[in-house]
Parts: sequence; structure tokens; C-alpha cells
Amino acid sequence: MPQESTTPTRATDRGLRLVTAVADHPEGLALAQLARLVDLSASTTLRQLRALQISGFAAHQPDGQWVPGAELLRIARSLSATATLPRLAQATLDELSRLTGESAYLAEVADASTAVYVAASSGTHAIRHVSWLGQRVPRRGTAVGSALAGRTDPDGVAVRGDAVEPDVTAASAPVRGPTDRVVAAVSVVGPTTRMGGSRLIHIRKLLSQHSAEVSRLVGWGGS
Repeated sequence: MPQESTTPTRATDRGLRLVTAVADHPEGLALAQLARLVDLSASTTLRQLRALQISGFAAHQPDGQWVPGAELLRIARSLSATATLPRLAQATLDELSRLTGESAYLAEVADASTAVYVAASSGTHAIRHVSWLGQRVPRRGTAVGSALAGRTDPDGVAVRGDAVEPDVTAASAPVRGPTDRVVAAVSVVGPTTRMGGSRLIHIRKLLSQHSAEVSRLVGWGGS
């Protein structure tokens, strides 16, 4: 009796690739950009997106951008709510965002080359960094990558400008677990024009304090 193949069908594979692409870019992407990302024709991508739109996994904005739909966001919120570290860190991120005015994030290792932002608190400025919640970013050459690797300046903070987006500066500090191993990183991200001078010095101090607080919440015994 022939065995059923475990290889996903082409249609399923296309749909999953599109869901991943949409989820990785919550700020939205145009049809042509999504088609390039998943290596499909524009017409095939549009058909798939319309199917995802019907099921609530994608939404089409008036400006033509495709963004995560209500069902995809519901699943993301559900998973985030049950994840221990993001839940423990949320109040600290909210406080850090309030004190700095900039967006604050918690990142974890996704794989050997990327990190993923698993919790966030939006900045209070009218012009602020757009949310990276759920987005993967490179670890190499970035502040969050340095923090996750434990490579920081003497104050325990790493700062990088224009590493992921132009005119955006990120400052990151490691979160350590009970065995002193780095388990995550807390970041403050904002426009480069505001992330400098005495203000950056103040942000670095707050970031060091708040990353230590998250570390204590997950069982770190350091000081």
C-alpha cells in the first residue's frame, strides 16, 4: 500500500511562506515586495494573499500595503501571553519606554544568525520607532546581537546606529538567567537624532538598570 507523502503541497507551502513574510513585516509590504520575498509571480502572490485575507491572516491597507490580519494578530497575542519571559518583562518595558520616551523591546535568539522581538512597549513621542514586535533582525553587527552574545561596553550596554534601519539607533543590554547565561536582551530604539549626547548617556543608565531588573525576575542572582 503506497505511503502518503509527508511533503507539503505546493499550495500549502506557498501559503505558509506568505504568512511568514507578512508576519515578519508588521509595518506592511507591497504586493511586489512580497512576491520577491517568496519567489512567486505577482499574480500567484495576489491569489494567495486574497485567500489569507479571507481567513484573517492578512489585511490589505488603503495605501496598498499588506499587513498581518486579525486572526494572525490574535494568534500572536495568544502565544505572547503564554510565554513566560515576555510576560514577566512587559511591565519593565513599559516603565523603560515611559522614562525614555522611546520604544522598548525584549529580544530572544531565533537562530544562529537572527534574533526575534518577543515583547514591546511603544514610545511616547509623536515621531517614534515603528514596532518591531515579532520581527526578526540580524545578530551580526547589531546592538541586540552584541547584547545577546554578551559583548557590551563596560556599562553593560551595546549601541549601534543604522544597523537595521537608516537613521535609527538601538541600545541593548543582556538579560541573564539563574546560571548567569544570557537568555534575552532589552533594547531601546529611536531616531538617531534623539539617541545621542547626554540623552544617550541617560538612556544607557536606565537600560542597564531595567535589564538587570528583568534578569532578577527570571532568577538571576547578580547585582
